[in-house]
Amino acid sequence: MFQLQYIHKQLFILLIAVILPNRFNAQVITYFNVGAFNTPANQPYLETYLTIVGNSLFPKNVDGKFQNSVNIEVKILKDSTIVKANKYNLNGPVFSDSLNSPVFIDNQRYSLPNGVYTLQMTLTDRNQPKKKPTQIKQTILIAFTRTEIQSSSIQILESYKKTTIPGSITKSGFDLVPYNINYFPETSKELSFYFETYNTDTVLGKGKPFIYLYYLENSDNLTKLNSFGDFRKQTTGIVNPLLAKMNISNLGSGNYNLVIEVKDEKNITQLQKKFFFQRLNKSLDIVALQQYNEKKTVADYFGNCNNLDTLKMFVECLWPIANGTDKERVINQSLKKDPVLMKNFAVDFWQRRAADTGNALKMWADYYKNVQEAMVLFKCGKQKGYYTERGRVFLQYGKPSQRSMQFAEENTFPYEIWQYYSLTDKTNGQSFSNRKFVFVNKNIGDDCHVLVHSDMRGEIYNDRWRFEVTRRNNNGIANPDNVNPSGVQDNQFNEIYNNPR
Repeated sequence: MFQLQYIHKQLFILLIAVILPNRFNAQVITYFNVGAFNTPANQPYLETYLTIVGNSLFPKNVDGKFQNSVNIEVKILKDSTIVKANKYNLNGPVFSDSLNSPVFIDNQRYSLPNGVYTLQMTLTDRNQPKKKPTQIKQTILIAFTRTEIQSSSIQILESYKKTTIPGSITKSGFDLVPYNINYFPETSKELSFYFETYNTDTVLGKGKPFIYLYYLENSDNLTKLNSFGDFRKQTTGIVNPLLAKMNISNLGSGNYNLVIEVKDEKNITQLQKKFFFQRLNKSLDIVALQQYNEKKTVADYFGNCNNLDTLKMFVECLWPIANGTDKERVINQSLKKDPVLMKNFAVDFWQRRAADTGNALKMWADYYKNVQEAMVLFKCGKQKGYYTERGRVFLQYGKPSQRSMQFAEENTFPYEIWQYYSLTDKTNGQSFSNRKFVFVNKNIGDDCHVLVHSDMRGEIYNDRWRFEVTRRNNNGIANPDNVNPSGVQDNQFNEIYNNPR
């Protein structure tokens, strides 16, 4: 069975592209993916997909306009022996606005027999060669055979069109532009993908009919979404390609799997492949609540919810805005999993919040919109977004006025600095102004940030937070009066903290 293993850090390009690190100090920001495919002649190949963020590069003046350029060096090793090597320059498109550099992509193919490989890639800004390069390293296993039904990777696409001149992005008569992020914002209306299945003729018999079934499922509980999906009839062959798309404009925020299945003529599933992605669609998430709000009460809403997992989530997500007593009740109801008690608690919580003057259901609808955003943006492993520290701050105090994210600064862990010009603590209704929060991610393989400092009352205060941000730099830590590590004059965290951007 073909397997592809690699470490993948989830990054959200459309948010990060808005608040990027200083281009003069940050590394090249790129989003990388790989795919493995086979050919009718049983000659496997590996594809590399790069999306390079132009704003992380230093543009060169070209006849009054601007252009970015990256040097890319690729090494593919088996054990310690280099079996493939490639070094080339990649030029971005010419553009006019130096503050709005376009994103550009790259796609390469490498023929490789079955085996375990290590791919190493180095990206250097050609217009600033002394800047620290970006390093990528992944382990890959390729194992294709002729004796069982196997498949390629699922390749997610930004777009596709019929081929006029074959090139490096051409497959099955189409030019396929890769989409390298597993995050789909509200602006994304379609999910397009390409997929190949191998050896159906050997296993199922030549000329036999089979069906490609593809659909979406909730990744948290594996519930199939019947409104999203379709099927294609095909006849067995050495290679059976599938190029398809589905409309996701009505898909709400959440975590999902794209599932592709191969079913034989007896409707038996012969192969299944999944691709995980996240969706943010705030406007859709509250449509039902807003419509409900016009004629129903909060008691009607929660009373009509009978899914135990959904009720549990409705209760647990109140944790960030609950006071001490309610926090205990949230824990108790979550542990007991009694649907009646959970419904009663949720109704009572929002009715008390609304008192005599507010609309309890509207308050819940507004809050639930933010919960959905937190669940997508701040998930940490299996921990739901509203239980993470960034998610909790986001829900308790609202969206920050400024959110500065640094994940490629030299000698630091990835970190974020949030500033609120004004905020209201939703646990007690008190208002404050000019408050800051510093989050650090010390586990590079995930997206789990912890709060290391804030000047907000009741939060962790640590005037030595800069030692938490720096990576393996403890210069001066022995002096309890020293709040700033030595040798960090080229770092940005003090400037960002004092002047958030």
